[in-house]
Amino acid sequence: MSWLRRLGPHRALLYAACAVLLVMYVVNEDMGGDPNSPRGDGHYRPVLARGDGHMLYLMARSTALDLDWRFDNDLARFGDPWNEPRTDTGRKAIIHPIGTALVWTPLIWIAQVGAVTANLFGADIQTHGYTLWHQRFVFLSSVLFACGAVLLGRRVALHLGLGRWATSYAGIGVLLGTSLTYYATYMPSYSHALDAFACAAFFAYWALTIGRSDYRRWIFLGLLLGFATLVRTQELAMGVVVAVEVVGETIKGPRNARPWVVGGALTLGVVGLLMIPQLAEWYIVFGKVSELPQGARYTRFEAPMITELLFSHRNGWFSTTPLAYAGVIGLFALPRRARLVAIGLIAAVALQVYLNSTILDWWSSSSFGQRRLCSVTLPIVVGLAALIWRAGQLVARLPRSLPHIVLVLVLAAFVATNLVHVGRLSGGRGAESELDFDCCTNVPPPLTKPARAIYRAVGNPFEFPANAIFAMRHGVPIQRWDQTVGNYPIAPGLAEVRGARLYMLRGTWRVGAPGIWPFLVDGWSIPLIASRPFRFTLARSATVLVPNLMPYGQRIGIWLAPAGTAHVRVLWNGRLVAESDLRAGWSKVGFDLPAIELHTNELTIEATPAPMRVTPEMPNLFVPVGVAVSDVDIEMLPPPQH
Repeated sequence: MSWLRRLGPHRALLYAACAVLLVMYVVNEDMGGDPNSPRGDGHYRPVLARGDGHMLYLMARSTALDLDWRFDNDLARFGDPWNEPRTDTGRKAIIHPIGTALVWTPLIWIAQVGAVTANLFGADIQTHGYTLWHQRFVFLSSVLFACGAVLLGRRVALHLGLGRWATSYAGIGVLLGTSLTYYATYMPSYSHALDAFACAAFFAYWALTIGRSDYRRWIFLGLLLGFATLVRTQELAMGVVVAVEVVGETIKGPRNARPWVVGGALTLGVVGLLMIPQLAEWYIVFGKVSELPQGARYTRFEAPMITELLFSHRNGWFSTTPLAYAGVIGLFALPRRARLVAIGLIAAVALQVYLNSTILDWWSSSSFGQRRLCSVTLPIVVGLAALIWRAGQLVARLPRSLPHIVLVLVLAAFVATNLVHVGRLSGGRGAESELDFDCCTNVPPPLTKPARAIYRAVGNPFEFPANAIFAMRHGVPIQRWDQTVGNYPIAPGLAEVRGARLYMLRGTWRVGAPGIWPFLVDGWSIPLIASRPFRFTLARSATVLVPNLMPYGQRIGIWLAPAGTAHVRVLWNGRLVAESDLRAGWSKVGFDLPAIELHTNELTIEATPAPMRVTPEMPNLFVPVGVAVSDVDIEMLPPPQH
């Protein structure tokens, strides 16, 4: 056991966490529920690669085995589940960046050599590349990349003086208690583990060499940042840490600013050179390099949805993986000597949160938490280590074992919850894509009752302050945040964003439907059914919440019918937008909102209810009737003409 003593228990525990990931990856059975049918006959039959991972793997397969970027034959042979459109070049499109394919290409070559060699001894492995042999070997890299990202985070945290135990506990927490767990094991065909490692390598080299201004450092920073940008284009923004350092050194000594400014420019220039393969692939496949393949409307920089991305029950970063919340807080607890590193990492995390919140599907489609934020794995490890280190200083006088026991119990609760959630998605089950509310589904049984009690009292504590602000603003219980935010009347898919159909979209908010109750504020009857489902207004005003995802003009039409009143006023977020005298039967009261607000809006119907009346059928029942409200129709306004 001398090797274990040399290794140290703190590192041994972290390596054991990596071993847990490896076991989870190895025992995961997928094969799309159909292990026996052959692959390559034109049908989409997943092996380990699914969804985006299927597309990424086809890019890598085409690069490695066909030596081209024409994906038509790959999609035709192995499945085109989304019926990818053709680009201006006449080729089938795959919109993902090329970096992951370039990393996987040599791994596919090695797997192919292994398959050919094994076939000499009767293994009978198909050599088209879309086999369990190839994919099991290639996607093992996701486990290694996830562990590598966390180990680099621990290395930086140690460099900042945060202690061996604090850094190891933080590494274990992030490795087994965040979205990284899922994308390293049960969905390894996605690029997020590689993305975490690529960004961690850049962050680590920057933090460990901070203060140097030699050309070698700037060039190596450019190579690492360029590598991360090839994996995911938005990782170019990680370069903000270099900008923070350049600005900081310039402020300290304006006369010595030149080497820092030149160095920062050199880093950016190297990134530009490394982007040549990506620009070439875009030009070959799409015929242009002037915009992202997802389309110009895929991101809306003027319309971020930050609170939703962080706190929503629908894959919110903090609400789904609370250890990430703790890690971000911990970045503010770094020691004073690490101030520049803290500022840089905080700026990088903030910029990534902003950029991801501007993506149309801020919830990351079918996703386990905020998968796109696996990119900030290293800052989260460092921040969580800093928080644990600070807590250790506060309890330094307690018996040495007691803080360890408490910390292990706390981390174990979050890790167990994460692993239970991940475990529900084994065998190729896709992560959630819609808002499916249940406060405590993934909480381990011993913690379920306390978790439900806390939720009933104060809501989800990891959604503060967003849920509390929402409740106060709209006058609803705090739990309504979970039940409403992330559900939209209009939520276009990627096909609408990339094409010309965005302004043809329509949606309906059914006020008369039973399932709309979380969005009702006050003043409404129970749902009733006649020619269409509807509700009555029971007071002078009745308000329904209408969430909005689209930062473009919309036309609203409300189906109303008089019942004891003939005049209504319609308010949108407290502003009068329509007023009408109603005639008998259903009629639509409409208005345009050229600059509609994002997030959650209040639609209020004002009308004077009729006096209480006695029904002939039930003489003892007094029924107040005002305005009957059925549906709220929503359609996109045509784009403004320039």
